[in-house]
Amino acid sequence: MPKKILLVSATLAEMMKTQDSNFESLVTGVGMVATTFALTQKLTESHFDLIIDLGIAGSFNPAFGIGSVVQIIADRFSELGVEDNGRFIPADEMKLTKKEDVFFKTEIRVNSLSEAHGITVNRVHGTGETIDSARQQFNPDIESMEGASVAYVCQKFNTPWVQIRSVSNKVEPRNRDAWNIPLAIENLHTEVSKYLEIVSK
Repeated sequence: MPKKILLVSATLAEMMKTQDSNFESLVTGVGMVATTFALTQKLTESHFDLIIDLGIAGSFNPAFGIGSVVQIIADRFSELGVEDNGRFIPADEMKLTKKEDVFFKTEIRVNSLSEAHGITVNRVHGTGETIDSARQQFNPDIESMEGASVAYVCQKFNTPWVQIRSVSNKVEPRNRDAWNIPLAIENLHTEVSKYLEIVSK
């Protein structure tokens, strides 16, 4: 029996177009809150065998240049916590929440893609000081505004998930002219199409 798969993206531009009746799509809106609400509502109404979270992202890692497509195998909410006299303490280290509610891993692998670790943010990094701080604290490869939210909801519903991200920009002091969203989306759709061919068999 074919798998029932849900494709999730923040925006319509990032979403794959597919005519396969085994695939459904959900455009959540940008950010953690919109994504959590929309996906929770969807999974309350319907069961899926796999969630594929797809979208563009920023790269901290020079190995993942603009246009690179990666699988995020681990993601976390990087801003949930407290400031303590110039340092940031994540909520799980403060025992305000469980680690499994802020840090997520998937056992599924997209063999054609490089593996990366992500952070999920409300505020995209764009200044040297905050970029350095994020690197020192979490050593991320990639940042997005929705990834950990999808993982969180999937975990609560015991639904397998895969996150595929395409790099639209370096994480650096904000330089919008250096971004390439069209290339990132084109490459994203190419790689997601390949993966769909594999998982739909």
